[in-house]
Amino acid sequence: MTSPTREIEVTCPDCGHSYQDWYRPSINLSLDDFDDEYLEEATTTPCPECGVKYDVEALFA
Repeated sequence: MTSPTREIEVTCPDCGHSYQDWYRPSINLSLDDFDDEYLEEATTTPCPECGVKYDVEALFA
């Protein structure tokens, strides 16, 4: 089962800017046919201040 989206508060490790974003904690590709662009949006977060993009899971590790 693909989990619903979750809102998150992110503090950019590069510049320290805090912002709101969303992600999907789990995605079941055998049940949901998401395209590559959506998968990237659902699993990464780009900082609106400096532009650096992080994998959401790496931020929670």
